[in-house]
Amino acid sequence: MKNLTPLFKAVIILSVSVFCLLYYLGVLTQSKTLPVSKEFFSVEISPSVDGVLPFPAGGPFKGKPLDPETLASSTKELDQMFQWKADQGIRNIPILSSLLIRMSEQSRRQGNADQAIQLANQAVRFSPNLAQPYFELAKAHWSRDLLRPDQALFVFFKGMAAQVKYFPSSLQLFYNAFFIVSNALLMTFIVFAIMVLAKYLPLYFYDIQRNLTQEMAKLVLHSFRIFFLFVPVILRLDLLWALLFWAMLLSGYVSKRERQLLFFFFIVLIYLPFFLRSSSAFLNGPSSDVILEIHRANYEEPDPETPKRLQAWLTHQPGDTEALFTLGLLEKRQGRYAEAEIYYQKAIQGNPGFSEAHSNLGNILMARKEYPGAVASYEKAISLDPGRAAYHYNLYRGYSQQTFLSGKADAAFRRARQLDPELIDHYSSIDSARVAPPINRLVIDETLGTPSLWERFFGAYIGREGWLFRLFKAWFEKIPSRVPFLVPVLFLGFIIAMARYGGGKRFLTRCPMCGNPTHRFYLGASDQEFICFKCYRIFVQKEKLHPKIVEKKSLQVQQFQKENHFISRFLSCFLVGFGHLWKGYFYGGLLLVFLFFIVLLRLVYWEGVVRLPFVPSPPALGRLVLWGGLFLLIYGLALRQAHRLKPRFGANLRKF
Repeated sequence: MKNLTPLFKAVIILSVSVFCLLYYLGVLTQSKTLPVSKEFFSVEISPSVDGVLPFPAGGPFKGKPLDPETLASSTKELDQMFQWKADQGIRNIPILSSLLIRMSEQSRRQGNADQAIQLANQAVRFSPNLAQPYFELAKAHWSRDLLRPDQALFVFFKGMAAQVKYFPSSLQLFYNAFFIVSNALLMTFIVFAIMVLAKYLPLYFYDIQRNLTQEMAKLVLHSFRIFFLFVPVILRLDLLWALLFWAMLLSGYVSKRERQLLFFFFIVLIYLPFFLRSSSAFLNGPSSDVILEIHRANYEEPDPETPKRLQAWLTHQPGDTEALFTLGLLEKRQGRYAEAEIYYQKAIQGNPGFSEAHSNLGNILMARKEYPGAVASYEKAISLDPGRAAYHYNLYRGYSQQTFLSGKADAAFRRARQLDPELIDHYSSIDSARVAPPINRLVIDETLGTPSLWERFFGAYIGREGWLFRLFKAWFEKIPSRVPFLVPVLFLGFIIAMARYGGGKRFLTRCPMCGNPTHRFYLGASDQEFICFKCYRIFVQKEKLHPKIVEKKSLQVQQFQKENHFISRFLSCFLVGFGHLWKGYFYGGLLLVFLFFIVLLRLVYWEGVVRLPFVPSPPALGRLVLWGGLFLLIYGLALRQAHRLKPRFGANLRKF
């Protein structure tokens, strides 16, 4: 590439970079780019027909169509539905909340902010653990009063907290973040590897050409050096490993810092694709299905097939205490207390420290009016986890059924309210709505918390072998290739061999001042390690040589610096940070490229890799403006900084 014009060089580098990035994203192939093919957490609502929306949830309106106009103008039906929800002990009804959110959005578009707030509050009421109702309520508050953003922000942050605490939404959030960050890092490696190839591959051919002789041994040696270039094609390696192979083949020509970065990206290539593939396969597997079924049964109105699926799972995993606990919860909600007690007893036998099972077993005994046994179960749950307000509240209920324990009942109620006043006030309020409340109103059924579900998720994902086995296994997973025995360990040996081979003091490199091939006479941490002998004498030692020699060398350096400066500025207009990498500012350049790809992938996967737990609504203008503005900000600042960069050795030349 030495005799090419700077513009032609820049266009070739840009074309190769764009081609590789598009190929990596699957645009130029028939392979699927998304690792998760199954639609997770989706809640489908049929589009409205003549203004009537179906209501597929359970309760008093099961299977009956509901008119949005009726719901918007009267809360009678919603109050009846809420009473049924409280009687059943169900925490969230996502389908109904999704319907209310859609109606609130329509009211906002029509300019009726008060009605939008009312409907959004109802959505929060029916699904207090979900984030989307809070987000819609924040939008409704914002649309009513643009000059009072404090209330909208308060509700918005409550929605953010709910999104992190609610397992499906937190799983969707963290997996999407992991997917985008991982792919941004891999795409950053692609850009870095292409930069290494563009700068040092001409040296590879120059070295071969310079050492060509008639000696048979050297001819065979250089033939092998040419053959090595085609190894990724012969082995049919994928794009990432092929780029790593070619970059490591040039490790003898690169700087020490570039070689360290290549080793870092080697580790990245070992682990990131492995964890992306394994996590995606796990999300598509039966273990994750069971976790989602358990969560849905604990926090939402379960699917009628959920008990059958959990029982089928228990035939293979009879000791799964969380599945047993969930089945006990479902049986209790259906009023089948004997079956529920059996499941809770089995869960406690499998895990004696299962405090939630002890508390819920007490609720079963309360429903059967076995008050001493219920109190004993509550006290056992409190001894295992004394910080749970629900345990103390249930104990208060147990004491209240025994008139001679009124003092203990008052103390238990005060302790419960001290631990979680919002929860206790909520249950006290729904209890007061009935003269003879059902058991699901009288006591609080514990559910499996998000930390427990995450612990189960990682436990199933990692397996019994543990993290160390997973980390070790990644090294022995096959590189995507048609050759089954090729593993990353062989690549590690190749990297070590190339690093030792390229560690010679006089290995060929390119002078950063004039661009001529040279040897490393001057070892150290500065750029002088690579400066050729003539440039070192003229511009570093400042020897008094013949003026013609100095003038000729200065013109050569100026031309090379100008060419490098043009290429870096040109490429920075299309790939943020590439110009910094080209000039040798590796850490700053890699950071800019990484941030650029994060924002770009966020815009490409706007709805995320895993679908949201609600029917997708049109992209919010504020969110679009935020990410679009962030993209333009990063692009503008990086472009401005790239154009303000001066040639690296310009200051040395101005002195002559």
